[in-house]
Amino acid sequence: MERNPEFYRPKEKDQAFHPQPGYPDAMQWWFHDGVFDNGYCMSATWHFTQSVATIWFDVCAPDGSETHVVPLFHPSAVAASTETLDVKVGDNRMHGKFPRYEIHFRCGDTGADLVYEVITQEFMEPPDGIYIGREQCPATPIYYGYVFRPRSRVTGRLIVAGREIPVKGEGYADHQWINVGIPELPNYYWFQGRIYLPKHTILWWDTHLNQTFAYQRVKFLWAFKEEKLFEYLRDADYYVESSDLEVDQESGIAYPRRIVFIIDERKIRGTATYTVKRIMHRIPIYQQVPQKPGWKLYLRYLSDCHTQFEIGGEKIEADTKEMHEIAV
Repeated sequence: MERNPEFYRPKEKDQAFHPQPGYPDAMQWWFHDGVFDNGYCMSATWHFTQSVATIWFDVCAPDGSETHVVPLFHPSAVAASTETLDVKVGDNRMHGKFPRYEIHFRCGDTGADLVYEVITQEFMEPPDGIYIGREQCPATPIYYGYVFRPRSRVTGRLIVAGREIPVKGEGYADHQWINVGIPELPNYYWFQGRIYLPKHTILWWDTHLNQTFAYQRVKFLWAFKEEKLFEYLRDADYYVESSDLEVDQESGIAYPRRIVFIIDERKIRGTATYTVKRIMHRIPIYQQVPQKPGWKLYLRYLSDCHTQFEIGGEKIEADTKEMHEIAV
């Protein structure tokens, strides 16, 4: 049975700010990234809690040099629409309507002005974007909302050390909200990746949930052919092998520098091998759950990715550069 792509298309309001009254530790964020033709890559996260707003902005140059800025703002500096995507934090703004979105950011002599033109359809978990738990009454103790734009053309400029750098390439964006703070995240760990092929876009997320969700192992898969969703699974037959371990000096946690994604599904078969080229972002996270308290490490990578797939009977082999992330 084929998927109905229209069932998963979000409305304009779903990209907007989601108020979460009654949850003092609730968080909400919008994420954008880009991998560009000139060898630059970037990520930007607009992250809100009730006590502080932050914008995490990271740029990696072709020579491997990195720029990281994290300006902090009082919540009074935030103005966010609940009807459409239009968020202002100080002099910074993120706004737009499908299929065109913009982000404008400055912090001293660093910043970006970027336009995202969506190539694939947007996606949300019906009926309200909650893909872990349940926000509608009766709500679960933890719920997690997720609305995303799998793939966009990205154009504009980066600003690094006062220098303007024109860029064009492709990128991913999402909007997430959760009713608890970081120490109570529902995931013990996760591997998340994407693959941008000429006619196909594939996203996958392998995670192990906590006791609130009966310790489920969930293997999400979203696959798009050109513009439309053609497959969505929560229990996909795939496996993730990690190797070439390296120990993070700050946390003492070992993390992989090579990840192999192996899938054996009816519509998609094959492997994607990610070889880490850059670590874009590294954040220690403290997880406060009875069964597994302690530190975990969040890493966002830029990797060389070699893909050998059969999709719908078509054999595809490609070499691409992909963003992906883990929390271990």
